[in-house]
Amino acid sequence: YDPVAGGAALVVIDAGDEVYALAVFKDPATGEPRLACGLFWDGKVLIFDPVAGGEELVVIDIGSEVFALTVFTDKTGAQRLACGDADGKVRVFDLVAGGEALVVLDLDDSASALAVFTDPATGAPRLACAWTSGEKVLVFDPVAGGNALFVLDICSDGRAMAVVRAMAVRLQGMRLACGCENGEVRIYDPPPATQGLHASRTTGRCESLIRSWVVTRCLC
Repeated sequence: YDPVAGGAALVVIDAGDEVYALAVFKDPATGEPRLACGLFWDGKVLIFDPVAGGEELVVIDIGSEVFALTVFTDKTGAQRLACGDADGKVRVFDLVAGGEALVVLDLDDSASALAVFTDPATGAPRLACAWTSGEKVLVFDPVAGGNALFVLDICSDGRAMAVVRAMAVRLQGMRLACGCENGEVRIYDPPPATQGLHASRTTGRCESLIRSWVVTRCLC
């Protein structure tokens, strides 16, 4: 759609299955936009041209239902796709070549949401992964893999457990916004605090958040 004018859809893409997650990136060869679509039942990620539409350009077989997607760039400038799936793993793929997962992170629970931010001390990418059960947000090094670097306890401040359905990072000031199933948006200091700085009440279940580059806005 045109987000300013609204109206009818400009492009309709038939993914052939329920789409549970989307991520946008630029083709490194052409600079053209690309749209990654995570399919639930098929356990695949299909990559399309969102301007021209048409058939998928790349197919990545995840092997499990896809719940969440995000794209990040490593220190070499290579683009990576992180996929949270139903078997309690987050798999990291080469966006251009596809193929087998480069890194597999073990969450011990399905990932309901993913968000990437930069470690302010090292400049390295960090991947925040929300548990479907709603208790934790785990932060990993998505390039090196390994165990979680730290954990955000969503319930540590005495609030009721809330399933995080969406996350976004504000780059200026480093804040992680978690949109929760109970209608709250909880905002955290990612490295490495364990207590919510602020909680905003929304009118219902929050399924998506949008990152603002200038000021913090949470769209639910």
